[in-house]
Amino acid sequence: MKMFFFGCGDGSSKKAFEMIEEDKFNIMINYASKCRSVPKNYNRLFIDSGGYSFVCKEFDYTTSHEHYLDFVRRKRADFFANRDYPCEQELLKKRNVTIRDNQIKTIDNQLEIMGLLEGDYYDLKDKFVAVIQGWDVEDYLWMIDYMREQGLLTNLMGVGSVCRKHQEKQVRNILNAIRSNLSKKYKLHAFGVKFSVLKYKDVWDALYSVDSCAYRYRVRKNYVGGVSIKIQIKDEIEAWVKQIQNLQNQHDFQKTIEQFESR
Repeated sequence: MKMFFFGCGDGSSKKAFEMIEEDKFNIMINYASKCRSVPKNYNRLFIDSGGYSFVCKEFDYTTSHEHYLDFVRRKRADFFANRDYPCEQELLKKRNVTIRDNQIKTIDNQLEIMGLLEGDYYDLKDKFVAVIQGWDVEDYLWMIDYMREQGLLTNLMGVGSVCRKHQEKQVRNILNAIRSNLSKKYKLHAFGVKFSVLKYKDVWDALYSVDSCAYRYRVRKNYVGGVSIKIQIKDEIEAWVKQIQNLQNQHDFQKTIEQFESR
């Protein structure tokens, strides 16, 4: 894994990042959020289309593709995701649709957006991230095959619906299967993958980037022991940076051992 994106969805988080002046962070913001400010000390910016939020609250996207692309351009994003349709079971039941329905709708949105990227939004073309959706391994592989046949693969491919509690083994199998079925020239971004999955070296090596805003969920109260919320968030961010570095060192060490043993 090369890049970790911190989700930033409120003013307190933005201020907390800016308090750590010596560092720059890769940041992800959600197009569906009310607060979409970016910390001044960001390095790279990834914009999530907010598919889960839109589908959960509104049943569908409520703005045009052009509005989304104008937002991406205004924020000067380095990457932005397709307007996908997540396949979590609660969303399927709520809309009375199937996994295949949401995969097809995700592909339809990609085709429409790619059409716009060939016209008035050509400057954003290389920043577009297609999203693979599904639930079981077979679902994701079907979508990969379809996208490959239609020429819809992008340099960076997002993997959706893998932010799952207590399903580390399933997520690990999905990510490894996707990696095995895509040429190495296509990089993978996993949306919301947890540390419990990243601890596996094969998953770490399979991914180019991931994102998470879980650090923020651990801070709920405005003041704890007299400590303000932005200071609490700052402490959580710094702890996560150390945890990511520890994972990196662990996997690098494991790689070194494997190379030594293979001699």
